[in-house]
Amino acid sequence: MSRQIDLPSDSKIEKLEGTAGTTMDEGVDAKDLTACCALCCVSTNLYCTWPGCIGCHQKGDMCCIQIEGVACKVGVTEGSLCMCVKSELECIKPTTCIKMTEQCFCLDCRCAFPCDDEVPCALTVLGLTCCLNWSPKCECGAKLAEDKEEGGAPAEELADEEQEMQVMERQ
Repeated sequence: MSRQIDLPSDSKIEKLEGTAGTTMDEGVDAKDLTACCALCCVSTNLYCTWPGCIGCHQKGDMCCIQIEGVACKVGVTEGSLCMCVKSELECIKPTTCIKMTEQCFCLDCRCAFPCDDEVPCALTVLGLTCCLNWSPKCECGAKLAEDKEEGGAPAEELADEEQEMQVMERQ
C-alpha cells in the first residue's frame, strides 16, 4: 500500500476514509468473505454481502505499480446511484512484492506475497479450512478474517456483572 497523502483543501479529488493511495472506497472487507479454496497466499472466496456483491472491483500492487478499478458498483457517495466504470493507475514506492484482490459479483479472488491481514496464509479445500494465519483450524465456511475484539471484560463476565447490578437494584 502507498503512503497517505493529504490533499489540498481546494482539491477536486475526494479522499475517502479507509483507502490507501487511491481514492476509491468500493473494495471488499476481508471480514465479509467466506473461504472456498486457498493455498498459502492465494485464495478464492464467496462474497455474499448485498448490495456490495453487485459489480466488480479490483485492486493491486505489483512492485511499484498500483491499480484499482470498479465497474457496475452501487454508488457509495451521496447522490451517486451507480459507478459505471472508474479506474486508477499510479506509480508508487514499493511496499510489497505483489498483492492483488479482485471481486466479480459473488466471487472474490486474492493473492499476496508476503501474506497480510487482507490475504492471510490459509489452507482451504471445498470450504473446509484446515489452516488460517499459520495456525491449525478445522472449520467449514470459515471467514477469511475475523473481527478483532477491542478489549475489556469477556462477554460472560459482563453478563455476570449485569445480573449482580440488577440484584443490587432490587434490594
